[in-house]
Amino acid sequence: MKYSLSAKNLVCRSLESRASYCAGLLNPEHTKEITGVVRSDSGLLSRTFNQAVSNTVMPTRILQRFVVDYFAERHSPFTLWHCANKSLDDAELSELGVKRRQSLVAMAVEIQRLAADEELPEALRGKLEFAPVSTEALTTYGEIQGSQYNGEREGPQLKKFYQRLQEIPEQKRSRLKFFLGRLDGEAVAAGCLFASADALGFYDLITLEEYRGRGIGRALFYHLVGQALNSHHKHAIALAPANRQELLLETGFFAVGEVAQYQFDP
Repeated sequence: MKYSLSAKNLVCRSLESRASYCAGLLNPEHTKEITGVVRSDSGLLSRTFNQAVSNTVMPTRILQRFVVDYFAERHSPFTLWHCANKSLDDAELSELGVKRRQSLVAMAVEIQRLAADEELPEALRGKLEFAPVSTEALTTYGEIQGSQYNGEREGPQLKKFYQRLQEIPEQKRSRLKFFLGRLDGEAVAAGCLFASADALGFYDLITLEEYRGRGIGRALFYHLVGQALNSHHKHAIALAPANRQELLLETGFFAVGEVAQYQFDP
């Protein structure tokens, strides 16, 4: 793989695919596309699952009509991911209530180049186990994902998504592979692999706050790397804050660009 615009496009396409897939599980046929931007509406009041992904710079008025006005009319929050190298007009978007948040680093790798390290720290050996999430455990998975939004509306809305997934046959949501980490039998960490047409995406890795600093998140990441190495996919992608790239770089990922993040809360 040449780590260039084509590699960053893998990340953009994965974001588009995941947004439309997740929204479509709950709210079919509510992903729409115009040139340069994809809009997905999950039907929830969730900025995690209501998303727009743009891959080109366009006049703010177009984003307003196609994305902002659409969600504002429904009193729904959303997240906008901007993948193009040239920036949008932050000031104009801010006037519409769309606020710039922390940008993330787009990362990609050919899976065969990944280096797995499934050796657990001594303190976790025999205590920490990882396993795919059963239908019954989706509620637990959602509770861990929602824990980062303590006191915000986003938390209950996010949990509701996973509760509703329990009603959907596994084969209809098979592109989402959820994993739980259990320490002495208690669920303490969660993460997901999402299979798009041309890449396997690492998403939503989280450890409960009171269990951080023990190497659990690192172990979860390496467990997912092992899953990727045993998959049929050629490429993997991930998004990471600029100050948290080390583990991905250590494993073999390359930084391939920046993805700007914006959020709207009505």
